[in-house]
Amino acid sequence: MFIPIAARDKRCRSTSISPGRRPSNSAGRNTQRVTFLARVSAVRLYLNGADGKHIREKAGISRGQVYRLLTERCLAPHPDGRIYGWRGLLPYQRIHPYTRTAPLVVNPWGGGAAGALQALFQSAAGQGLEAEFRQQILGSRKTLESSRRPRAVLYRWFLTALRERGFEQRGEWPFNVTKQGYKAICHYMDAVIATAPLRTRSALLGGPEAERKTRTGDGTRRPALRLFERVECDAHKLDARMVVLVPSPHGGYEPRVIHRLWVVVLIEVASRAILGYSLSLRRECSAEDVLRAVRCALTPWAPRDILFSDKAYAKGAGLPSYRSPRFVGACWQEFSVDGALANICQRVEVALRDIVGARLVKPQDPGSFSCRRSKDDRPYIEAFFRCLAAGGFHRLATTTGSSPDQKRGTDPEQKAKDTHFQLEYAQELLDTLIANYNATPHSGLGYRTPLDQLELLADQEDVPLPTVDPIAVSKMVGVRKLCTLLGGNDTGRRPHFHFANARYSAEWLCLRGDLLGKKLWLAIENEDDARFATVSTQAGHFLGVVRAAPPWHRTPHSLYIRQAIRGLEQRRLLFLSRECDAVEALLQYAESSPDGRLPPHPAYLEARRILQQYAELVEGESMVALARQALPSEAAAKAEPAGPATPRCLPPMRKAQLW
Repeated sequence: MFIPIAARDKRCRSTSISPGRRPSNSAGRNTQRVTFLARVSAVRLYLNGADGKHIREKAGISRGQVYRLLTERCLAPHPDGRIYGWRGLLPYQRIHPYTRTAPLVVNPWGGGAAGALQALFQSAAGQGLEAEFRQQILGSRKTLESSRRPRAVLYRWFLTALRERGFEQRGEWPFNVTKQGYKAICHYMDAVIATAPLRTRSALLGGPEAERKTRTGDGTRRPALRLFERVECDAHKLDARMVVLVPSPHGGYEPRVIHRLWVVVLIEVASRAILGYSLSLRRECSAEDVLRAVRCALTPWAPRDILFSDKAYAKGAGLPSYRSPRFVGACWQEFSVDGALANICQRVEVALRDIVGARLVKPQDPGSFSCRRSKDDRPYIEAFFRCLAAGGFHRLATTTGSSPDQKRGTDPEQKAKDTHFQLEYAQELLDTLIANYNATPHSGLGYRTPLDQLELLADQEDVPLPTVDPIAVSKMVGVRKLCTLLGGNDTGRRPHFHFANARYSAEWLCLRGDLLGKKLWLAIENEDDARFATVSTQAGHFLGVVRAAPPWHRTPHSLYIRQAIRGLEQRRLLFLSRECDAVEALLQYAESSPDGRLPPHPAYLEARRILQQYAELVEGESMVALARQALPSEAAAKAEPAGPATPRCLPPMRKAQLW
């Protein structure tokens, strides 16, 4: 219909809202507010014993209506487990869900099907269908499905179940509507999932990690810990690939990619200072790696000779034992770890109790605030690992990232081969990152460094810190075992011990016939040199030192290397005899294996570390310092005419064998 412009303007002016007038929705809200306040006033008067006349005069509601409001709405149970209370007095607040009572008749436009799904469950043909559908949504409690099933899968299952019951043949809902009840069925799925929040977090949506997060507090109930009261310990896998250079049969060296390594770190909770660490060269961390980290925290630390930079350490960087002598060997009271067996085994627990005097706080202990594989229960050590990754190894071209999608489109193994990012560089980088972290201002400490915070707390308490015996600390990683002295005149064999896949003997044992058949303590005090062991009685009297028989008598090695060599021998990959050197055979096997088959064995990496350590002990200097001294001499040799040949220095392995 055509309307003149003037008439349209007049209509618009007549229906416009004046500045002092509120819109209709605001007026509706005011009306609901007045109604709610009147109901609240009426209920208060009713509970105070007022009569019906007084209630009607004050609130405009009869006494019977107030009684129904109180019993049918205020005292009704809410889905959150409580009663509605004052919420039940809100106008248009639905207390009971809609229940369809009229027969289901769908009109030609698809309307008139409100409450059809609930009516379907309550019908005779739908008996038991709701329980089956809920089980499909939530999964079986015995199997505990790890992920939520897609809606489309559940929807198809529901339609199939209805077809089996004959709903499609009879033309009943949802087969008589356009979308076949898809939205109503999806809403029902969401409602079922919402009724089981714990199961939703654990098995459907977030997995076990989400369930653990819900049990974790916000940190407000954590106790205020004193200095060296609690230490957190955990292991972290380095997110980078690296190589080792092995001698090539054609001359020179070949890069071999090794497996990813672990680092075990100890952090003091009150000051956030890193006390010590250890780099594990194995595929999985062991109790020995944890004890190495504890020993590092209790012994003096010194900066390493760094090859890649002369200014890698920041000003004031280092561990607490380097900052002040009073922190050397400082003990703590609690050792907080997760449930990994390397942390809670008896070997670690006994060493902490007898040497450090600390209590091992396990995840099941009250007040431990720790849980296996949970990053929220040990926040300080996990925060440090994030800094270690983001500020260090994630910035390298050889990084693997914390997940496969964080490789940044590169091949870390190929990058490690191309750049020759060696294991020694990773060790130097790790040491500098940890030392610099202790000298970096921390936002949680008032922008003081962890070392400054450590000294501040130590000065405030003004109490001398308990320290440990340095000799006991040096032996804490060693192994000892009760062994029977075998041999003698009856068997015609030299007196010896069987210990850790080797035979130990000495000349003085031949003169101690009184010890034959007795159980004695055999201890390897230096875990990196299993060639020698000390013998003592069960009462603690020292008797002497024994040495391993061939092929374990020449090159220093650890018990882990010996165990790995025995495993290779059992698989017919190594062939040992009394005339050969077992460690040298391992080195030749690892270096002669073709590239591309398997990464170098962890025992090979361990042997390289031990040989380098003993070579530095013989020379009195680090390999990096010796390499720097050799560079000028090589340049001078090129410039000057060749003179008489000078004797070459022995390689590290030969020096270690002669030591």
